Amino acid sequence: MATAMRSLAGACSRLAAVDVYVPGGAPVADGAFDLRPLGARAPHAGGGGAEPGRWPDPADASAPTAPEPAGYRAVLVEEGDPGARPLAAVVAPGAAVLTVCRSAGSGAPALAVGFTPDTAAETSLPTTAPVDRTGLYCRVHPGARERRHYGLRGVPDYLLILGDRRGMPVPAWPSDAVRWVLARFARSYVVVVEGGAARAWRSRSCVAEFEVHTRMDLWMLMARATAVVDLLPGEVFARECVESLRYGVPIAVPAGSAAAGLARGGGGLAFSSTAELLSCAGALADPATREALATAGRALADRWYGDPAGLVVRLGAALDAATPRSRPA
Repeated sequence: MATAMRSLAGACSRLAAVDVYVPGGAPVADGAFDLRPLGARAPHAGGGGAEPGRWPDPADASAPTAPEPAGYRAVLVEEGDPGARPLAAVVAPGAAVLTVCRSAGSGAPALAVGFTPDTAAETSLPTTAPVDRTGLYCRVHPGARERRHYGLRGVPDYLLILGDRRGMPVPAWPSDAVRWVLARFARSYVVVVEGGAARAWRSRSCVAEFEVHTRMDLWMLMARATAVVDLLPGEVFARECVESLRYGVPIAVPAGSAAAGLARGGGGLAFSSTAELLSCAGALADPATREALATAGRALADRWYGDPAGLVVRLGAALDAATPRSRPA
């Protein structure tokens, strides 16, 4: 969600002045915005104030100095942040409150800006709330296609699997779902990434192992894969799946995940069982199927996640629809 909010804040900055508020602490520059703290950092030994990482109580929050000429036009808050909405009336009295949330539309971007009354306290959008699909800007580096990752020298075409376990350390032996894939496609190369490490497998044996230090490392693995299976996509907009599609690499993802809309939109396949996972992996091994999915998926991802100018236009239309015309631009 932090990546999504940063992307939307950047797009908003092309339309109006933007202030970014964070819970407690002291003002700090993060490279793109000057973050404005709301509430005071809690003292070391007792006392009041906001705890680091938490919003202050709205009754205790002081209104910041509003921008000229007539205050804020709108406030964007995260869907899963129940403390932000009540503070909107303090920070921006009278402004529209917009909730950033997932979009469930088929083939649509998995992020939307939905609108609810500024007095509402819900942390999730009602099903009847109007929603504008804005997309995001998800950058990838074109240079990732130019050379094979050093850890895969001598490894030809491979299927890339992003694992279903989070955290460190990750056990040396793959998870159940991955082991089924390795057994079914024993004659093929399969590269598994999880816990900051990559392992290349063939004939159910690990033939190479190396660390994935940077985003560029991951992009290099994605860009040259025949397909990407993401067993645990991100909950907001499935960033790794979007990045794979932007490189023209089709995906296989769990049904019902944030990435399922990308698959339904033509970028890949979805599975709801181990048997379906193996079927999807088999289908992606077919060059004609893979090419068709890659072409459609890249067009979809570039439209919703690779076009910063388009994002600004869509977000501007959403703001216009949600805010009073009398408000400053």
